[in-house]
Amino acid sequence: MILLRYLKILKDEEIARRYFVMNSFDGTLTILGIVIAMYMAGKHDASLVIISSLGAAIALAVSGVWSAYATERAERLRSLRELEMHLLKDLNGTEIEKKMSMMTMLIALVNGLSPLLVSFIIISPLLISQFGLIGVETAFYFSFISIVLILFLLGAFIGKIARENYLKSGFKMLLAGIVVGIIVYILEFVKVL
Repeated sequence: MILLRYLKILKDEEIARRYFVMNSFDGTLTILGIVIAMYMAGKHDASLVIISSLGAAIALAVSGVWSAYATERAERLRSLRELEMHLLKDLNGTEIEKKMSMMTMLIALVNGLSPLLVSFIIISPLLISQFGLIGVETAFYFSFISIVLILFLLGAFIGKIARENYLKSGFKMLLAGIVVGIIVYILEFVKVL
């Protein structure tokens, strides 16, 4: 019951949706950079990719929670203080203050957990390969496919929000992944020279 209440509050908060998309995008491109660099460098050791990706994902998550909490708390406290000035009343301990505190924490969690979630989705084929259920090469391909799907779906979601063509928006977001791939390829090529 309380989870549904939190989800409804988050749905009403546009900023949580923006944080979710932005940080999922950041997490996806970060892990793409790691996965493609390892693949192109011939480091087809799934455990190395997993630990590198988890390290980056955890750093993104901690950074996301910490920075969003500090920023949101400051912004919401300022809003609360301005409201108190207009009402000539202390709002500490009121429902207004409690909702602001809860929103600060929920937004911080969305901000931090979204890149962690997409990172886990992307590396899950590599985790599965550690149990011998699929080969490492196949795991890399599934990871690349999941990256393509995540980027496209994030773009389509943005297109839906903006009431634009979701396919076009999905492909625009996918273009960022292609740019990352090209840059990593160029870096790998330059290293060879």
